[in-house]
Amino acid sequence: MICERLLKLIFYFLFVGMAFNPEIHAQSDPLVGATTLEEISRTEKTFRVYMDRYHPNEDALKHLSSVQDSITLYAFIGTWCRESKKYIPGLVKTLDVAANPFITLKFIGVDAQKKFPETFLKTFDIKYIPTVVVLKGDVEIGRIDEAPQQLIEIELVNILNKNGIY
Repeated sequence: MICERLLKLIFYFLFVGMAFNPEIHAQSDPLVGATTLEEISRTEKTFRVYMDRYHPNEDALKHLSSVQDSITLYAFIGTWCRESKKYIPGLVKTLDVAANPFITLKFIGVDAQKKFPETFLKTFDIKYIPTVVVLKGDVEIGRIDEAPQQLIEIELVNILNKNGIY
């Protein structure tokens, strides 16, 4: 009887200890601040899978391949964010296939409360994640907020066309 109680007590403490051990249940911390595709892929394994499976629109690829103006894209993403995982890999794959040295993609990781990195969020007035801010020089020429209405690469081409970038 004492042995049975002792075993139950040991089991109870082991179970409770495991249930409340943060290391057992910890997910990787979200990336915050300037980051890279390699860091994103290492933190969020599905990102690379979605990227590899994506098939960019051929017309968008042609357009993006031929752009001769220097364009910078800031992709504000959350490794915790479902839409970031769904849409940003397609953009990455599109730009990778387009292989245009005039188009630069930079990643900024954002925390789940959308408070950090504060400087970037305020500078670009970011309210939704993901947001892709399109710059020509230092001037914002457009953005894609959260879920694009069309394929993300088509929205990018529309922004460029609207601003006379062919």
